[in-house]
Amino acid sequence: MEKRYKLASVLFSASLVMAACGGADEEPGSSEVDEVVEENEEFASTEDSTEESPEESTDESTEEPSGQPTDGSSDTIAPGDLNHDAGEAVDAASGNFDGELVEVELDNEDNQWVYKIDMESESEEYETVLSVDDLSVIDEQTESDDDFDTEEHFNYGDAIPAEEAVQTAMDETNGELEGWTLDKDDGQIQYDVEIKNGDNGDVDVTINAENGEIVETDD
Repeated sequence: MEKRYKLASVLFSASLVMAACGGADEEPGSSEVDEVVEENEEFASTEDSTEESPEESTDESTEEPSGQPTDGSSDTIAPGDLNHDAGEAVDAASGNFDGELVEVELDNEDNQWVYKIDMESESEEYETVLSVDDLSVIDEQTESDDDFDTEEHFNYGDAIPAEEAVQTAMDETNGELEGWTLDKDDGQIQYDVEIKNGDNGDVDVTINAENGEIVETDD
């Protein structure tokens, strides 16, 4: 407010000089007018430089960081949120290792939903972790194996699709999917489906992977 008064005072002084000179017979002295104009421009320049340095907005500094996990933000997942099914995951793993299938698993690991595939050959054991989003390899390990047990081997094509087993388990318990494991136990291929069932806690549903029937429900 004080600066505006000073500006008004300068302009008023300039007008008085102009008026006084206008009342005389001779033309006003250019040096007097120029002096007032220069003072006015100097003051205006100072005023502009003061107004053109506002404090930076604090909106940007309070922005929350992005990049939060998508699928990993919950310990359950809807089957429809899986971009790739288990069969595709098994095919991807088989393309990286020539061996027999031992176990397939859907799990939430480090806040990321993944497929875990275990395979083995006569001389090596292979474990890989694949993203459910794009089947990219998150981790893989190969080590020597001298325990080649054919009783543990199976073909994924001999089992009902994991999605079918999961739906059976969810319908049975009216719960949400926490993960599942497919392997061969006592000569039978079976799914162990983990379900979160609200106040009833976690429920494990064992399903015969060859005919899709429920073998056992354990809560």
